[in-house]
Amino acid sequence: MAKISETISTVNSTIRTFLAMVIVAAVSIGSWFGYNVYHEGELKLEQTQFDLKEANASIVVLEKDLVLKEEEIDSLELRIKLLKVDRRVAHLEVTNQITDEASGKITTQIRFIEVTEEGDPIGQPRTFTIEGDMVYVDYWVVKFDDKYIEASDPFRATSICLFRRIFGEHQKPSNGFEIDALGSRPAIYGKSDELNEYEQTIWSDFWSFANDSEKAAKQGIRAAHGEAVSVKVKNGKTYKLELRSSDGLSIRPIEIAPLN
Repeated sequence: MAKISETISTVNSTIRTFLAMVIVAAVSIGSWFGYNVYHEGELKLEQTQFDLKEANASIVVLEKDLVLKEEEIDSLELRIKLLKVDRRVAHLEVTNQITDEASGKITTQIRFIEVTEEGDPIGQPRTFTIEGDMVYVDYWVVKFDDKYIEASDPFRATSICLFRRIFGEHQKPSNGFEIDALGSRPAIYGKSDELNEYEQTIWSDFWSFANDSEKAAKQGIRAAHGEAVSVKVKNGKTYKLELRSSDGLSIRPIEIAPLN
């Protein structure tokens, strides 16, 4: 009987030991799986945070690239615009011409309209009445070094000018009619009436550049001065004013139907 009890006790002890080992193994395996799951979650979180940092860094780089590309596009658009606008063009239509019988003095009515190279009007026509049949157009012109024209520089690829005044032979230039107002941008050069910083510098300090070759050279200016063209006009004819990209102003008669 004692041997049986001892045997049973031994079996029970063995079973308990086995069960304890199973439980320990189960707990160990569970802990291992739990640790792996937790650690894997941490790794995924760290990877996600790293990916987010990388993504944010990429976004910053892309935003900088986008700004640079937009600036390049703006510059190219400006270059294309100025390359297309390699001249200023205007028409002078002689709409009426009267000779006073007593004095013999001639009065001429001129309609001035700036146009594109294709002849499309820019802005509204303006009418001036001058004394005489010899018409003068006074203007300021800035001519740039050839290297800027050859390189299609955004602001210096073409000569720029302001049409200052129009007057007749029996009028003082100072009494002439203003065409381009100082401090404004000619319509052909842009949609906005406001000058950009570069234009403002050129026109506000025009005579300083004209009198200081070193200062002019720093801005790439080859020449800055005033000029005037003139022509003896005839009633009913139209004359074309034209400023080419690297030259001065010319005036010549053209055959064209008057603008309505």
